[in-house]
Amino acid sequence: MTIDAAIIDFSAALLLRYFRRGDHLAGETPRIDAKRDLDMLRGHWAISGPVRELVRYVLTHPHEAQSLLTLRTRIDDAVARGRIDARRTWLHRLQSGLPSAIVANEPVRSFNTGPNLLLAWVLREAATYTARLSGWQGPASPYLAVIEQAQGEMRAVQRLEALREPLRSVAIGQRPGAGAIRSASRSRRQVYRLAVEAYVLLQGIERGDPAAIDRVARSALLGPLEDWRRFELAVGLAVGEALADAVGETLRINLLAGETALPIVTTGRFAVYWQQRTNLYTSPDLEPSELLTRSILAAFNLAIGADRPDLVVVDQQAGAVVSIIEVKYVAGDTSTARFREAVDQIVRYARGYSSDGDTASIIARSLVAISRNAPPLADLSASVPGSIDFAGITRNELSAWAKRFSLVQAASPLLAEPSPA
Repeated sequence: MTIDAAIIDFSAALLLRYFRRGDHLAGETPRIDAKRDLDMLRGHWAISGPVRELVRYVLTHPHEAQSLLTLRTRIDDAVARGRIDARRTWLHRLQSGLPSAIVANEPVRSFNTGPNLLLAWVLREAATYTARLSGWQGPASPYLAVIEQAQGEMRAVQRLEALREPLRSVAIGQRPGAGAIRSASRSRRQVYRLAVEAYVLLQGIERGDPAAIDRVARSALLGPLEDWRRFELAVGLAVGEALADAVGETLRINLLAGETALPIVTTGRFAVYWQQRTNLYTSPDLEPSELLTRSILAAFNLAIGADRPDLVVVDQQAGAVVSIIEVKYVAGDTSTARFREAVDQIVRYARGYSSDGDTASIIARSLVAISRNAPPLADLSASVPGSIDFAGITRNELSAWAKRFSLVQAASPLLAEPSPA
């Protein structure tokens, strides 16, 4: 198994464990908001593998939707377009006074059948929740490209002639009947089997089926993310779980909401922000080298870029950042070079979170998480950031780093000076 596949498995496992144990608690505080998280899962279902496969199959096989021969009653003057209904013809002539009127049952092809109604319902729900998922995203969300592509495909599907009648016939708030599902599942046509698969997956996540949630997490929640971003997400989730265990509080995941200003996880008084400086950051005074860099860029009418930490841990009660976590995915470079880069960033960011200029304590509580080959700490007495790689994260080695945060639960508004990592 590649490290990318292992990261996806690890992240999906953390999310699955969260959802499985989140429905009921012995305590008073629920772990998840069932309605909110269910809507988020439905949104991710709309861009999940089974739904995307169904939509693309419909677009590449637009004539596979099966029609049935049905009868439509029509009245014409001296023309019979089907079997004549003698009784209704006689009554209509009496009522209308038209001696040449004919009431006949005309045979017509109709796509408004049970399997097509199921197909149309799934496609309409996918379009609805794709639009909702789009509305939840920030301007820099990695999901935007995937969502825009999905919405374009859904618009193309809605223009297909064979599906216009079923899409208009689907009642809002009314799900397909058992007969429609049964007919679709028995059909030999691939389009209906794919529709049944997508429908069953949606039912699974709505009733909290672990296999269904796991499938959505793997194909939709993690799929749109780049390798390095998936690793950052995995570290953020693992940090949140380790903090929750350390402080003995429940874990709340806000990741699915897509709102970039929110922390991705909260537990007790701690919140973990992903790719956010937060409003606690204050730009520090520039050092001589930074002043020189700014003057050079000014000659080109450019400004110094505003970078941001990968993850920050905020003590919400104290209103302070207590840890900076830099996450590095090694690809085409050495682990040592990436580790040096992470340490340099932690030192630079710490200046923006230490109003009194004392960066030592926040640096000592910080962490470098690297995808592989994290260097071990040689000087155990040094007050420096912790070091961990993905293999260590999977071995639950974050728990030792997180235990120091339980000190804040006592009385101190800020963490006591930690022991070396």
